[in-house]
Parts: sequence; C-alpha cells; structure tokens
Amino acid sequence: MHVGVVFGGRSVEHQVSILSARTVARGLAEAGHRVTPLAIAPDGCWLDRAAAAAVLAGEERAIPPLGAPVAPTLDALLTSGAEVIFPIVHGSWGEDGTLQGLCEMLDLPYVGPGVTTSAVAMDKLYTKRLLAAAGVPVLPCEAVTRAELESSPRAVRDRLESLPLPLFVKPCRGGSSVGVKRVDNRACVETSLRFALRFDDAVLVERGVAGRELECAVLGYQQLEASAVGEIVPGGEFYDYADKYLNDNARLLAPAELPPATADRLRAMAVEAFAALGGAGLARVDFLLEGDDQLFVNEINTLPGFTAISMYPHLWEISGVPLPRLTDRLVEIAVARHRDRRRLDEAIKSWLAEL
Repeated sequence: MHVGVVFGGRSVEHQVSILSARTVARGLAEAGHRVTPLAIAPDGCWLDRAAAAAVLAGEERAIPPLGAPVAPTLDALLTSGAEVIFPIVHGSWGEDGTLQGLCEMLDLPYVGPGVTTSAVAMDKLYTKRLLAAAGVPVLPCEAVTRAELESSPRAVRDRLESLPLPLFVKPCRGGSSVGVKRVDNRACVETSLRFALRFDDAVLVERGVAGRELECAVLGYQQLEASAVGEIVPGGEFYDYADKYLNDNARLLAPAELPPATADRLRAMAVEAFAALGGAGLARVDFLLEGDDQLFVNEINTLPGFTAISMYPHLWEISGVPLPRLTDRLVEIAVARHRDRRRLDEAIKSWLAEL
C-alpha cells in the first residue's frame, strides 16, 4: 500500500519523532509498502515532498520553521496520494487526537487509536480517572490548575500534605517526561508546580514509588495482544527527558526478570488498561511495581517511540514480531478500522433514509 509517514510536528518531541519516522519508514519499505514522507515543521507548516524526503533520509538533521501560513502547506498531505497515514508525531498536535481528527475529516485510514482514545491518553488525569473507574490500579493523585495555584497557593500546599514524600509533579498533558519534577522537600512543592505549569495549564501530583519501572507493548484491534515485559533502569533518580534522550545512562532490559505469574498479570493488565480507553492499534503501557507484586499503571502512550532504543518495537521483536511485520500489521489494522467505521456510517445513513 501507499503509506504516508507523518513526522516532526510542533511538540517538544519533534526531534524524537524524526528518529522514530526513520525506523517506521524502514519497516514499511521492508514489508513491501510504498512510503511517502510527510514532515511537519515546528511551526506547524507541512514541508514539500523533496524537503520531507531529505529529512527522512538523514540529509537534513532538523526541520526549521517555515514561517508561512499553515493552511496552504497542508497541500503536501492532500496531494500525497497516500492510502493510509502512519502518524508518528509524538506529543501535542499529533498524538493527542488532533492529527487523528484531521485524518477522520479527510476520510483517510490511519495507524493508532481514534480521536477519543488519543485525546484521553494524552491527559494523565483523565486517563487515571477512566482506569480507576474500570478497576485498573493507579496511584492516588491530586490535580492542580494554574488558576488554583494563583488564587490560593497555601490551600494547594495544604491539600498536597495528604500525599507522602517524595512527590512527582507532572504536566497533565505531554510526553517524554518534559516538565516532570521529583520533590523530596515540601519547601520545593510550589516551585515545582510552577515549573510544570510552564508546559500545561494543569498538573498532576502523585506519591513516588520505590520500585521498578516496567513496560508492555499492546497491539491489535478486535482482539488486543500484549508483548513480553521490559524494564527501564534509570540512570538518575527517575527516567527523565535527559535520561531518555541526552545522557544515555538508562538501561533497557527485555525481557524483564519477573516471576511468570507477575509478568502474566502485568500483560493482562496492559490489555485491560488499553481496552478501558477504547484502544485499538498500538500502545505502550507503563507500570510501576512496588514491592514484589503491587502493580500500578503509570501511563498509556498511544504513539510510542520507534527509535533505535525504543521499547515498543523491541518488545515485539523479542515476542516474535519483527519490525516489518509489526508495521505491516499496524497498517492492516488501520485499514480494517477505517472499513468498519465506513460501514457504520453507511448503516446510519441507510437508517435515516428509511425514516
């Protein structure tokens, strides 16, 4: 099939997206698909075909802002001829339902979950609330908005007293641990909140877990499957942005050393968590393991990284699904989902015509 790989974008994960796109494009090509690169600059403008191809091929390391009105540059997508879109735009304006909504409006099949699942999974607070309602274990937390902190910082600090130290303060929306702070002293709570509020209008505060960080990849549509379990061993206090992309100190262990019963329970919980959000396509579900067997879902990433060190493709590789087959299956799922959505749309229209 003719697959348009969309990468770059406006989020802070722009550069990571470029690296992911190169892996995805290689997998698709090896699976026999025709690939058209579709690059988005940091200012939201879509590059022309030649410029996008140069970035994907590694001839250009970065995408500079185009400094033009965004709307006319969308022609790069509209005239691409792509039959399926593989969005690998991490973070805001790509992973959060916005790009998925554009594909829906254009009647284009696309890889990954739909608009609602993508939008909810990008918001850590909404994700926690849905998972808790479905009976999936999550850490207790408090949410703080910019307005609350500005109107009554003392009340906010008092409310957070119920959570034991250390605390983790995170922007509600975003990825790659951007804006995340570990707080070991309550005197630093307010400054950490204000730092996180640089990246979103609401932040999540939860207690720290002295345990292990585990990950599981999920794949499927009507029936979801879970991969082997991997483990992140941070190079610092926690797996932050620098640890992920700058320092190269973290260790990725796959498969993780776990009792078989714990691994099986985690894999089942990964499927349950993704299903609770209405997931289809792909996701990486991140866990915290406290003690020997207390598992908590930390977050769900609906467009996980596909870089050389990314856990999602690696976990499927060791689970017997190599990269070309993985990308091919994701395209197959995208086409099947689109076909089913069209069928439902036609059924609704047929029903209306009969009234």
